[in-house]
Amino acid sequence: MATNFPASLDSLTNPTSSDSLNSPSHSAQHANSNDAIEALQAKVGVDGSAVTTSIDYQLNTGYRYHSTVYFTSSGSFTKASYPWLRAIKASVVGAGGGGGTRITGGGGGGAGGSTSIKFITDIAGLSASETVTVGAGGSGNAGGSGDADGSAGSNSSFAGVVGAGGSGGGVNGSAGGLSNSGSGGDIEIIGEEGHNGSLDTNDPGGNGGSSQWGTGGRGGRPSAFGQPARDGRSYGGGGGGTHDDSSSGNGSNGIVVLELFA
Repeated sequence: MATNFPASLDSLTNPTSSDSLNSPSHSAQHANSNDAIEALQAKVGVDGSAVTTSIDYQLNTGYRYHSTVYFTSSGSFTKASYPWLRAIKASVVGAGGGGGTRITGGGGGGAGGSTSIKFITDIAGLSASETVTVGAGGSGNAGGSGDADGSAGSNSSFAGVVGAGGSGGGVNGSAGGLSNSGSGGDIEIIGEEGHNGSLDTNDPGGNGGSSQWGTGGRGGRPSAFGQPARDGRSYGGGGGGTHDDSSSGNGSNGIVVLELFA
């Protein structure tokens, strides 16, 4: 009989020790077995098969998720540690900006860091040891600093993919920090701009902007109200702005997330 595989499973006859060579037919048994083996080989496919229905082709033309590596501080990615690696989904998040302080009113909040996402398939084009840079959060200001902008968060990067840091919160008009666009990604997700602070003496400074990972820090009020500004609450979150008599919030550091595919 011709094999039914792979459309359906074969039902092969197993001879017993008392059967003669012609019942069931010995030659037919071999022919049926050979047909089934050949059908299995065709279904599995040879190495580098170009047959689109073969398992080898389907396994080697798609990508299978394997594991994730998180960088919360700068370091390096050593390619030889992952000999099976065929693709990387890189999510690169810049650091948040620090909050500003203002003598009359509340300073603006720092902007959230932006995220760049890229699916990298040219693994051969990566360096043997690829530098991973995690941006440092921008600094707020200590109480008594007067009218002072917060400093910007710095960029994060991996293999040409850059997540931009957020700008610091401002003093001029208590303006919140501006968001910046990253580069090199298939998708760019802009961080939230810092919130404006109030020009009224007793009202709070602006909240820090959020990143893709979560929120920025709360804006603070004068120290007599017991509501201090907060640092960014998540990776890439901006720091809260506040009044001059208390400290504004620092932006949070960025993060680089590498999802590895075989």
